[in-house]
Amino acid sequence: MTATEKAKELLTDNVTFAAVSEKGEYTSEKRGVAPILEKIDDDPDFFRSAAVADRVIGKAAAMLLEKYGVSEIFAAVTSRHAKAYLDDKSVIFTYDKLVDFIINRQGTDMCPMEKTVLNTDDPDEGEKLIREKIRAMRG
Repeated sequence: MTATEKAKELLTDNVTFAAVSEKGEYTSEKRGVAPILEKIDDDPDFFRSAAVADRVIGKAAAMLLEKYGVSEIFAAVTSRHAKAYLDDKSVIFTYDKLVDFIINRQGTDMCPMEKTVLNTDDPDEGEKLIREKIRAMRG
């Protein structure tokens, strides 16, 4: 079984995000970029050469995962923005469903994280913008 297959297997009704790396397995029930940022803050090297499976990968998540060295990403749903960002990167990226953009939790607009990074392809700037947006949303 490949690391990506293992990560996909770890996704359940409750687990929304799973990663398999040389350092072990990591799963989360949180949504959005939260599980990614939490692991980066806990262990910035965890994602190096890891395989990740997620229910939804937008451009913000794609940028973070690529910046921190993930080698493979599987998404049940991804956006055209995430796909375009990863197309010329060295990350193996597979998905089940491609959508124009990730929608927010209310279903009324684009996901605020995806909207935040639409105009940049610089992963350092992307992470800075994502973290600033989260701080602003928390008030």
